[in-house]
Parts: sequence; structure tokens; C-alpha cells
Amino acid sequence: MSEITLTINGKQVKGKQGDTVLDVCQANGIDLPTLCHYKGLTDVGACRLCLVEIEKERNLVPACTYPARDGQVVATSTEKLEKYRRLVLELLFTERNHLCAYCVASGDCELQNLAYKYQMDNARYQYAWPVQTTDSSHPSIVMDHNRCILCGRCIRTCDEMAGAHTLDFMKRGWKTNVSADINQPLGESSCISCGGCFQACPTGAIFSKGSAYRGRPVECTAVESSCAICGIGCDVKGLVKDNKVVRIDSPDMTKPRGLLCEIGRFGPLYQEAERVKSPMKRNAKGQLASCTYEEAFEAIAKKLSSVENVAGLASAKANTEALKAFADLMTNTIGSKMVDTLDGDDFRTISQGIAKFDSKAGLDMEAKLEDILTADAILLIGAHPIKTHPVIGSYIMRAAAKNKTQLVVLDPLRNPFTFRATVWLKPTEGKEGTTIKAIGNAILEHGLPKTSGDKTKFAASFSETAPKKVSKELGLDVHDIYKAAEVLAESKNAIIIYGSGILQYKDADLVATILNLGALISETNKPKVISLKRCGNSRGAWEIGLANAKSSIVSELSKGKAKGLYALLADDLAASQILADSLKGVEFTVVQTSYLSPFAAKADVVLPSLLWTESKGSYTTLDGVSKSTVPMVKARGDIKTDADSLKEVARHLKK
Repeated sequence: MSEITLTINGKQVKGKQGDTVLDVCQANGIDLPTLCHYKGLTDVGACRLCLVEIEKERNLVPACTYPARDGQVVATSTEKLEKYRRLVLELLFTERNHLCAYCVASGDCELQNLAYKYQMDNARYQYAWPVQTTDSSHPSIVMDHNRCILCGRCIRTCDEMAGAHTLDFMKRGWKTNVSADINQPLGESSCISCGGCFQACPTGAIFSKGSAYRGRPVECTAVESSCAICGIGCDVKGLVKDNKVVRIDSPDMTKPRGLLCEIGRFGPLYQEAERVKSPMKRNAKGQLASCTYEEAFEAIAKKLSSVENVAGLASAKANTEALKAFADLMTNTIGSKMVDTLDGDDFRTISQGIAKFDSKAGLDMEAKLEDILTADAILLIGAHPIKTHPVIGSYIMRAAAKNKTQLVVLDPLRNPFTFRATVWLKPTEGKEGTTIKAIGNAILEHGLPKTSGDKTKFAASFSETAPKKVSKELGLDVHDIYKAAEVLAESKNAIIIYGSGILQYKDADLVATILNLGALISETNKPKVISLKRCGNSRGAWEIGLANAKSSIVSELSKGKAKGLYALLADDLAASQILADSLKGVEFTVVQTSYLSPFAAKADVVLPSLLWTESKGSYTTLDGVSKSTVPMVKARGDIKTDADSLKEVARHLKK
């Protein structure tokens, strides 16, 4: 973009062609008050606080929507402007019930801050005192319409960043309110609980239940880290007071992986499960009792050195440092050949499927998450990202809303995307592979773009599955198959996303079929495909080699083939449900975990783990990006890192 020069408040400043006057002011450190403006959102000029005087303009203009032009002469702070801004603030305060002393946002409110700046200690206008409602139906978010200034930031965040468009204005005049869907309670609406609305809110109109009255930002320490839960690797900023995380925000919602979800934003605020605070081992009465680390390490080393066939199971929620230490302990120190991750079957299915498609390719062939935002067609197969990977769900909704991306859903089960889809293919369960082949066959019938290159290799796998022959078997309308094929065949930049609905079959050929379809519709013969991994560090664990077993160790345990078990669960509470009934024939069990779960209660020795908010570690996202966490808070009690505990166990075994 070409550079332009403006004169603002008598001083020449530089900007870029396409900037607004507000953009130029902010880039040059010139302060302008705003309430409806928010970085990354479309400007609407609603609050009128950024009005400026521009030479040769008859009226005051909003700087947030007025284009900056070369040679403009602008005044941002005149007596007229300052009086006008004071008037606007008085009107905002009198329109609703802004009782700062009782407001959850007092001390962290942009409206309140501007009132102090303009010394608004009284209002010259009569207060309206309208009767407004407060919606607390949502598990984590409250909407208090009394505090709302109708700036629209929450609405634009919900639409432009989250892609949900749950929020919008309802009614007119002084009765105007922000409404969820068609005036539904927020807790019963299509809200995806990302929390972007309350982070963008300039007042106390929308706030988090888990953060309310627990500490103002000025009273907290801000710690920037990465979320380690689902494998997206979102950037997070934790606000910490008295060694407690009182709020989690995004450092910048406009950046890639800047939007948060319910799991990462609210999850760390609600930890109800009982923590393991110290090492424990079984005493003479057969009960788990607290002990020292040294006693626990000695008990583990003594028993594991005498037990045959020790199996190792790791949760991919653990950081890379812990997983490497676990791999070293199990393979090099203990010499076990029975080592796996809890999602090891997923790795074997994905990697073998990729190998069948291209023997030289690996996980790096998968697409990046940001590719979803630029896709013109998305095929979603057996995946429910709103539930499992909500930020990916937001990416899909944003693409559909902003880019008019066409969505094809292939899933026997209903999910939030089936209502948004151009085509929903609902085959008989177990027939997803045949459906994919039928789509591929229909694409070949439709005809591929001339620029697509040689498709012979990929087309062969689809040649014998004509839609008209298999539609009845699949339980599908043949016209829907052809419609899905048309959408994909005519796309220039399609992407395929698949998840647990496909991986549950443990069928590498099915994954290879998906990749063949991706290559068929790709102009470069390189498929754009993303597989949704289960945990925050699944790919990191797989790259270490922890899932290279020939079959699931969980199934081997259920057959009684191991006499000893070392389970590294870290802060994976859900893992205990998978393993609860898997201790058949196991004589000695060590569980390294953050929570005292039913599975941990069956162990012979329990070692405590730090939460991801308490530890420093590295992770690899599901699409191969390296991320890291830093401690937001210090663990209560003297808890070692998982890596240190594992290294100590190895050292005691080598004595």
C-alpha cells in the first residue's frame, strides 16, 4: 500500500492508503477515545466518541469509519470536540442503569475510565432508569442488559471472529437489546461459549461467572502462555491473583489461534476433581497413604525390577519433556516392548493410511488449520469440532459466513454443522468409506478441471462405485451424492476434515480413500486434509515414537498380558474412565496423575502431576506447530514435574 501524509493537530504524520483516520492516529500514538471500536472488528461509528474535525468538512466525522487521505488536515482535540464527548458520555450514563459501585466491571470498565478522563462527576440530563433483565442462564457467562451501551462489539465478535452469529440487536429505540438467537436465553441458544463477547465488552454488560469479583486486572499478574488441551495451541493470557487463575483471555483475538473456546477459557477456572497433592503408596492395611517421594521411588523400583512384562501407557496430554522421559524409562531402562499412548490406535490408523496413499509421506503432509479460513469448500467427515475442537468449528463457521464456503457434511449423526451444510450425507453407519468412493465416482462423472493434472492414480479407487448402484445400500438419495460431488469438483481450494467418527473404525484403507478423494479434487494433486487428534500433544507423542506398538496396549491389558503397568496420565482426567476396567491380571500399577480418579485409587503407587497451568513444557499442535506453556500459578505442595519424577524412577531402577 502506498504511503500518505496527513496533518493531525498541527503535526505531519504518515499512514497507508486504505487506513481510516483512527488507524493513522493509533499508528502515530495520537489518543482518540473509542467505545464501539475494537481491533479486528468492522467499524460502525456507533458511539460517536472518536469524532474529529477535518478541514473542508461541514460536520464532525467519526474517525473510525472516515477514510484517511493524503493531505488531510485533522483536529482531534478541540474545545468543541471535548464538550461534545462529555455530552455523549452523559447521555450514555443516563440511558441505562450504570451503577458503578455495584458493577462487576468497576475498575476495568472503558465507559467508567472515560468518565474519569472527562471528569464527569454529574449528568445534566434526567436518568431514564429503564427496567432491564439479567440473563444468567449460561453456565459461564452472564448478560446484564442494564450495563449495555449498545456498542455492538459483542455482536461483531460473535459474527466476525467466532462465526456463530448468535448475538444481534433486537427491538428499537430505548428498548433495543442484545439478543441471543430469536430472544432465547443465552444458555439455550446457539452460543458456542467461546467467551469472545465478554472479552470484547467495554462495560459490565457481559461477564464471566468464574471471574466475577475475583480480582481486577490491575490487581492481577498477566501471564501469557499457550493452551495445551485440545491440540489447537491457542495463545492465552492468564490473570493471576493470590496464586489463582481468576480469568483467561486471548492476548489478541485477531491473530491466528487467537480465538479461545469454552474448554480453554473457562475450564481452568472450574477444577472440581480432587487433586493428588503428594506421592502415595499402599500401606500394610492395603490403603493408599501419603509418603515421601523417596519412599515412592524405592517402592516403584523394587517392584518393577521383579515384575515381568511391564506395560507403559501415556496420555498425550502430557508435555513433550515428560513423554520423552517416559519413553526413555520404558524402553531403555525397563526394556518394555509394550508402550503406547491412549490414542495410539488413532496414530496407527492415520499413519498407515497416509503410507498407503504415499509411502514417503508422513504427518507433515496434512494441511494447516488456517487453510480452513481460505477454503472455498469443506468436506467434514465423522467429526464434531464444535464439541472436540471448538476453534476449528469457529474457523469453519467463519469460512461459511464470510467466504460463502460451501460445506458438505458426511456423518450418520446430526451435529451443529448439518444445519449449515449445502449437503448433508447421512449414510448407514459403517458405510462412510463406500459413500466417499461414491462421491469420487460422481466427481469423475462430473468432469474435472483441465488444470488438475493426471488423476489416474487417484481415480482408480473410485471407478467401480457408481452412485446409482450403491445409493440404496448407503441409504442416501443419489441426487445428494451428485450435489456433494458437484460442490467438491468445482472447488478451487477444498479441504477435508475428519475425526473420531472415521478413526473409530481403525481402518487405514478408509483414511487412504479420504486422501485419494482430496488429491482428486486438488489442482496440485496434493490433498488438503486435517485429522482431528484427541489430545493437546498427540502429534508430539507420536513423533517421539510412543505409539509405534503393533496394537493397542489397552487391549493387551484387558487380555491379562502384562503383570506391571506404568500409566502417565498427567492432567488427563478422562483417561481414568478408559482405563478403569483394564487391570486384569496386573500385579503392580503405578499411576502418575493430577487427579485422584477411580483408576488412580486402584494403583499401588500414585505420583502427583502438575496441571498444564502449573508447568513449563513444549507441545506440538495437531498440524505440527511447536507451542509451549509457562507456569501461570505455583502448585500447592511440593510437586515435581512429570519429567523429573520419571527420571528419578529410572535412576532408582539403575541402582
